[in-house]
Amino acid sequence: MKKKTIKEVFLQSNRWMGLVATIPLIISVIIYTHHLFVYQRAVTNIHQANKVSSRFRTDVLEDIWDLVYGQTTPERFNHNNTVNDLRQEIEIIKHNTETQTGTSTLNLTLEAIDALEDHIEKIEYNILNNESLEKNEGIMKQVESSNLLVLDILQEFVEIEINYASNKGSKVMHSVVILSFIQVGILVFNFIFLKKVNHYLAKNVEEPIHELIKMADEISQGNLKYRTDLPNINEISILSAQMNRMADRLNILLAENAKKQYHLAQSEMRVLQAQITPHFVYNSMDAILTLAEQGDIDSVKKMTYALSDFFRISLSKGQDWITVEKEIKHISDYLLILKIRYGEMLTYNIDIPQEMFNFKILKMVLQPIVENAVYHGIKLVRRIGYIHIRGWHDNQHLYFSIEDNGKGVPEEKLTEIHAELAKGIETNFKEGYGLYNVNKRLLLYYGESAKITFDSTLNKGTTVKIKLPLQTFD
Repeated sequence: MKKKTIKEVFLQSNRWMGLVATIPLIISVIIYTHHLFVYQRAVTNIHQANKVSSRFRTDVLEDIWDLVYGQTTPERFNHNNTVNDLRQEIEIIKHNTETQTGTSTLNLTLEAIDALEDHIEKIEYNILNNESLEKNEGIMKQVESSNLLVLDILQEFVEIEINYASNKGSKVMHSVVILSFIQVGILVFNFIFLKKVNHYLAKNVEEPIHELIKMADEISQGNLKYRTDLPNINEISILSAQMNRMADRLNILLAENAKKQYHLAQSEMRVLQAQITPHFVYNSMDAILTLAEQGDIDSVKKMTYALSDFFRISLSKGQDWITVEKEIKHISDYLLILKIRYGEMLTYNIDIPQEMFNFKILKMVLQPIVENAVYHGIKLVRRIGYIHIRGWHDNQHLYFSIEDNGKGVPEEKLTEIHAELAKGIETNFKEGYGLYNVNKRLLLYYGESAKITFDSTLNKGTTVKIKLPLQTFD
């Protein structure tokens, strides 16, 4: 969906405001239409009432006299019952009548028709019972009286409807005049108001937003010293202040990031230095000399090759990332050197599936953990030391486990280790350098998707598990 500009938003607002201005016009049209319909209905009622009166004046009496003088039979009279037809027309007029007075008048008309129908029933009864003509002629006087009553009442209804229609017409004209003046006033006010709103929005909204856009462009181009003034509009003023604070914060973050990068580089160097300690080198060289004096040339060769590979992989020409295969070779060389030195007191097993070898891993992740297992674990017990290194993976992660049967740590120490690991890159380690440093490096390079878990039982051993995002070399 195409994003709207500020100008388009203003235009849309103007359209809505124009629409609001037309609402009174729409309401007035509805009112006028309603009044006209009411007026038209009243006129229709008058017309219908006059037609009914005309038929009562002519057709009704003529049909009843035909019945009295035998010109038509009661069956034919009832089949073509004019009075009943006129009653239905009066009911329709009553349904369309708006006034209570008109409705009451028509109710009187219906009552008069009821009396008229009673007289007609007596006439039909006399005819069916062969009563004398004079008797029905006497009833006809009452019929004529009832008929005249109906005509008088209908005439009264017509007068009521005429007055009602006249009043409605006057109200319509009066409303038209008033609403027309109101509508003209609203249109004039709306036009003036819209001009002022457009000027106000352009000055206090559009211009500050363009200034914010300019500031964003300056910041994106590296000009972090650019600042904007605070406008009068509260929301844009808050946004401008936040943008200014953001630029200040960016300056601080850049300085902090540069500092962190410096400490990171220092930390990595310390890792390399901590792993290739003079103590480890001296002991390894002493072991090689001792083996040479003993004439164990095979062990001398193995240890020399292992030490050479260990140094080569540790340095890796300054590269931070190596294959899992090289990382495993690194710890294999390290453990082989220690195995030659300690003999039967150290045993180990590396169980890493070959399909993991070509995956990418941060250099020197496993070796510091293995070193901890040796010097802080199995060296502190009198039984034969055993280290088991396993690896596995799924579609998203690599998993490693370093397990030893060493001294382990007490419960309170385990709690301290967990708390220090939870600090992540904010850790300020003094002990357990290898473990905390690896955890910090993993978080700096991999982010929160990397994780180290540390579990230990006193006098039984320790298990360290490492979870890393699965990555490959492009």
